[in-house]
Amino acid sequence: MRPVAIALLVLLIAAPASAASVTATLTTSTRAPTVGEPWRYTVAVRRGGKPIAARMQLQVLLRGRIVGCWKDGVLARCRGGSLGDWIVFRGKRTGVFRWRADWVGTRLTFRALVEAGGRTLRLRAPVTVRRPG
Repeated sequence: MRPVAIALLVLLIAAPASAASVTATLTTSTRAPTVGEPWRYTVAVRRGGKPIAARMQLQVLLRGRIVGCWKDGVLARCRGGSLGDWIVFRGKRTGVFRWRADWVGTRLTFRALVEAGGRTLRLRAPVTVRRPG
């Protein structure tokens, strides 16, 4: 009986570490980017405080509908139900792009759709694009 008790104790001690949840964060340089100027975003993904492998799609939403996505290295209008290209990374990904002029003054949502550790996480940041000057 004693070996069973030890085995159960080991399982109980090990369970929290293996069951640690995946967490992800999205940070941006501003909520009011200016057309044509660099805008920075960072997505960080961890499990139990340690960086893990992930992949993500970057999208722009207008009232919950996808109107833009990351395709071929640029943030472009999406057509035909496209969700954008997958970006593979480990732990943290920082990127910079420039917002389009045709989105000026519109309340948008920048979304990172992240898949990691068997989970799908939707990270969102509100954005209203401004004119330069």
